[in-house]
Amino acid sequence: MRLVPLRGGRKVEVQMSPLIDVVFLLLLFYAVTTQFVNDERLKLKLPEAETAESVGTNREEKPPEVKVAVDGSIWINDEIVPEAELETRMRQIVERAPDDGIILKGDRGADYGVVVHVLDVARKVGAKGIQMSADRPKEK
Repeated sequence: MRLVPLRGGRKVEVQMSPLIDVVFLLLLFYAVTTQFVNDERLKLKLPEAETAESVGTNREEKPPEVKVAVDGSIWINDEIVPEAELETRMRQIVERAPDDGIILKGDRGADYGVVVHVLDVARKVGAKGIQMSADRPKEK
């Protein structure tokens, strides 16, 4: 079977406008359907302080967070850390970014001794700029 080439001399070309429209619609669909929520696996009730300041909102701006829950469990950046590994993990954080501070968040109902122990371990590994976190009181 012999095929005869087209005589019109038309070149096959890809239309970019519909391709760009489809990519834009996919991007828009992704942006609309993505949930923009803060991951709150560990819900802390922070103590209130009138002089509380906000920290950067981007992940690059935020220093590492160490949280102490009501049950005494210790979390570093939303990962639970056993007591035996606390000093090692804190040392790794400080070695990665020695000039960055650490934010210590202790739940309002957490054992004060556990919070002081975490603070002591942070100082022992050489953390600079340890910040205690609090919420601002709600205006009445």
